[in-house]
Amino acid sequence: MGISNINYDIQFEPIFSNFTFKGIEILSFKTTSSNKFVLHCAELKIQKCYILSKSKTIETKFKLDAKKESLSITAQKKVSGKIKLCIEYTGILNDRLLGFYRSKYTDLAGNTKYLATTQFEAADARRAFPCWDEPATKATFDVSLLVEKNYMAISNMPVRKKQNFGSKIIYEFERTPIMSTYLLYLGVGEFEYLETKLRNIQIRVLTTKGNKNKAKLSLELTKKFLGEYEKYFGIKYPLPKLDMLAIPDFAAGAMENWGAITFRETILLYDPKTSSTRTKQFIAEVISHEIAHQWFGNLVTMKWWNDLWLNESFATFMATKIVDKFYPEWDLWDQFLEDAMNTAMSLDALKTSHPIDVKVNHPSEIREIFDSISYDKGGCVLRMLEHFVNDKNFQKGLQKYLKKHAYSNAEGHDLWKSIGEVAKKPIDKMMDSWINQVGFPIVSVNRKGSQISLKQTRYLLEETKSSKKGIWKIPLIVDEGNTTTPYIMDKKSQSLKLKNKERNFIINSGRTGFYRMDYDSETLDNLSLLIDEKVLNYVDRWSIQNDYYSQCVTGKKKLQDYLDFTNAYFDEDNYISSLNLAQHLYSLYSLTHKEKFSDEIKQYAFNFLRTIYDRLGWDAKKNEPHTNALLRSFAISGLGKLGDEEILNESKKRFNKFLKNQNSLSADLQETVFV
Repeated sequence: MGISNINYDIQFEPIFSNFTFKGIEILSFKTTSSNKFVLHCAELKIQKCYILSKSKTIETKFKLDAKKESLSITAQKKVSGKIKLCIEYTGILNDRLLGFYRSKYTDLAGNTKYLATTQFEAADARRAFPCWDEPATKATFDVSLLVEKNYMAISNMPVRKKQNFGSKIIYEFERTPIMSTYLLYLGVGEFEYLETKLRNIQIRVLTTKGNKNKAKLSLELTKKFLGEYEKYFGIKYPLPKLDMLAIPDFAAGAMENWGAITFRETILLYDPKTSSTRTKQFIAEVISHEIAHQWFGNLVTMKWWNDLWLNESFATFMATKIVDKFYPEWDLWDQFLEDAMNTAMSLDALKTSHPIDVKVNHPSEIREIFDSISYDKGGCVLRMLEHFVNDKNFQKGLQKYLKKHAYSNAEGHDLWKSIGEVAKKPIDKMMDSWINQVGFPIVSVNRKGSQISLKQTRYLLEETKSSKKGIWKIPLIVDEGNTTTPYIMDKKSQSLKLKNKERNFIINSGRTGFYRMDYDSETLDNLSLLIDEKVLNYVDRWSIQNDYYSQCVTGKKKLQDYLDFTNAYFDEDNYISSLNLAQHLYSLYSLTHKEKFSDEIKQYAFNFLRTIYDRLGWDAKKNEPHTNALLRSFAISGLGKLGDEEILNESKKRFNKFLKNQNSLSADLQETVFV
């Protein structure tokens, strides 16, 4: 492009009376000799445009192309070196939740209010100011906001100067570090806030008036997580402040604008009287996810949108890791298996699935392309990689990557290279088989004495010829109880020798790998005994049943054999193992309720759910595990749907009591009872 050293100096003036804004932009950059410049620009009206070069004003002609979302500027003569492109324009404070938009809400007095906020990812900064709106074209920003005196203005950096300007106030903000356009933030509203500090870093949670008392949890979590990420990444948080803003109208769950993260109100505000256990956990996970982006995504940014999967799945993976460090009793890694891995495997088992890494021609394609395959499967593959190289090498490799590419852009292979160099393992080809290849494998196992025969095929709900295609580089861990042995399975079929032909074994212990296991019947019988006696850890108990069910629904295993196998779980008391089996039994009943044998399956589901309910009851016990609330809710809801009279009667009783006294029903049970 021949452009470098880019700086945007922009004054924005939002006008709420007619929902428009004015912009005055001075775009400074260094250029090779040229008289034509093309910027991204959408839904803006250009009023004036000229160039300052070597103390001279050069007139220009400009042309807007709505279809291409571009602004073409042609100067009267060629310019080179350091120049300034000056543009005056107007835009619309739209109500479409993108670009520079207005958010409508009702205050505590019942009055209709508005605030102005931005959502620029993926390619909507161009709706607020003409720019080179691509992640690799990084720049610094000098932002100022001219606002009514009753409003507060927020941007990525702290306020450098605030002064009266006629009947308004102008906020001038410090210059940003070099960053991508999609991370710029503008906010104008009647905010209030709670604040704290981490060293000299100012941390605030901003809300509309009357809501700041619901920001206490978020403020506490933000400070904890920010400090922990600094330790993990080995790099201090690069900005002087971090604002967390609760926005009434917000399309995404949250957005990681550097130094000014935006959230839906329901994801940032917490009221212990009305918010459930699941809500508290979700708030923590989303805050952690967005703070992870301040390094992975903001400090180091993808070159193009095809690597957005890595940006998002990495933040999801790290969010789980950091929240788990502070709240191990929440069992988040167990929930990660149940939620992220199960969700991704369900989608990836369809013929319509796609690879994690998908070509993106235009940012508008992102919403169509990126889904749980991109993010949840991506997170699972990162977890598998961490286990393969070990957590210390993974962390050191990540630190190396961030330091090498700080304030710049990188691609996925740059991360694999850094981790591989630290771990001294060639992980590029292994990662390529998981990222650029559709689907995932199921590994069939046949044992004869100490010899194990393995075969990998693609797992599909409906088999096609394509299911025979594809070979993954699978990191296997063979666990024989007293010893574990790592292998890489990189062929269609392979054989391994056990250390002890008398002992039982499992593969993929801890379900660290993104693949399923299909054991021979004798091995399954032996594992069933270990499950019944709880010799195997709960993740392996969950994993074996989960894989068995997956083959039951494809018709590879008999339904009755699966039901017989589940008898080993009758005394199961772990959250994910209990929940997953209960979900499967209920799902089987729903799928077969018109069949003659459906009553038998219903009884299996009823008995198992009843076992959970009899153990947990209706009401939370003091100091009980966090996950009991989640499991209790599922069990009561499931029994109600199966027609349990006791549950239905108790639900009606509690609902009627709630109508008289809304404090009588815990937040965790409200959804269950109301449904």
